[in-house]
Amino acid sequence: MNERSTLPVLYSMRCWPEDVNPEYIRFIDEMRSTGIEVVDICVPPTGFKDLGEWAGAFVEEVMSRHDPADPLHLIAYCAGGEITLPALHQLEAAGIFPAFVGFIDVRQDREQYCLERGIDSLYLVPWQVRFRRALIRLTPPDRESLGDVLGSMARRAVRSVREFPQRGWRSRKRRNPEVFEVFCLSYPWEFDRVITPLHLYNTTDSIGRYAANDPSLHIGRNLSGGFVIRFIEGTHEKCIEPPFSAALIERITADRRAVVAGVGVFQ
Repeated sequence: MNERSTLPVLYSMRCWPEDVNPEYIRFIDEMRSTGIEVVDICVPPTGFKDLGEWAGAFVEEVMSRHDPADPLHLIAYCAGGEITLPALHQLEAAGIFPAFVGFIDVRQDREQYCLERGIDSLYLVPWQVRFRRALIRLTPPDRESLGDVLGSMARRAVRSVREFPQRGWRSRKRRNPEVFEVFCLSYPWEFDRVITPLHLYNTTDSIGRYAANDPSLHIGRNLSGGFVIRFIEGTHEKCIEPPFSAALIERITADRRAVVAGVGVFQ
């Protein structure tokens, strides 16, 4: 089956270099083997002052390759969603609304998760951002009690003191340099809501492990235009590998066909 003649080019928004996540490169190649035209977009994070500036470089790269006469289709996996959200916001501000956007198991870490694992310290998140995140935990609809918030802060402080002799200041020994560079831009960023509807391809394993049974993996709070969730097989790491990848590609292709035909869930 050759999809090349019936579907627009699919632009892959990739954060990680190939050596960090070679499985996703193989997934892209598997998509291409079915006849789907995929353009892989990856802009190294070095030299950008924040996530918005980095996202702007992605937008420029995509638009330099995209034919304005064709619908714009985007796909992202894992941390690729971190760059695609601000990129979408910039596209929308320019009056460009993609016809299809697919997120493969993209999640946002909750404030409590970041605190419990020392992520804010690890990725040098500014203190004013950390303070806002603490306040978010006190607000509806998922409001926590003041005692729970202060208690988790105290436990994290004690844990940090215990970790210090083994891991050093700001846990430098825990850092993968390439991952660190990406997350130093993304973790301090306050995400803007977007109005482009999204297709979320999420594993039930990730929903149970990372998202407190939120099937949107906490991405839904940024999607004012709505979203549809497709439950896929495997784990976060394995969903893009055989044998699960074939079914995932079929699901994405079916959704893109429906969008092109004007009968998709958002039409």
